[in-house]
Amino acid sequence: LLKPEPPEKYNGSASVRDFMKFVTDGTSYVRDGRVAKKYRVSKLARYLTGIAHDFYISKVADDVRNWRLKQFFTALYNHCFPLTYRMDQRAKLDNCRQGERTVRQHITSLSELFNTVGITDERDRVIRLWRSLNSRIQQELWKEKLTPETSLYDEV
Repeated sequence: LLKPEPPEKYNGSASVRDFMKFVTDGTSYVRDGRVAKKYRVSKLARYLTGIAHDFYISKVADDVRNWRLKQFFTALYNHCFPLTYRMDQRAKLDNCRQGERTVRQHITSLSELFNTVGITDERDRVIRLWRSLNSRIQQELWKEKLTPETSLYDEV
C-alpha cells in the first residue's frame, strides 16, 4: 500500500501551472488518503503559504468543515488571480500561432490556454488548433483527408 504524497506548497502566485499542480496533487492527496470530505480543505491548508494562506485564514478557517474542495479551489483561484486573467488568457489564445515551435510544443501551450479559459468543446479545440498551425502543416492535414470540421483532436 502506497502512502499518499502531499502536494507542493502553493503560495498564491497567479501561475496556472502552479495552481493546477496544487489542485491536482492536493485532490489526489486527500482522496487517496481517504480523508473525509469535511476535513479535506483543512488538511490541504498546511500546504498553503503567502496570499493563498492569507485567503484561507481570512475566508475559510472559521467555517472550514463546510467548505468542499471544488468550492475552495474556485474561491482560491478567484482570490489569487487578477479579475482580467481569463480575458487576458483568451486574448493570448486568440493570437496563439505555432511559429517556430514544434507541433508538440505548440499543443502544450494551447492546452494550457484551453484549460485556463475553460474551453472543453473538442470541435472548438480542433478548429483553434488547425487555424494556429503553420500553413505547410495545414496543407499536409488536408492531404491526409483531415478537416477542422470533422476530424478529432487526436487525429489532427
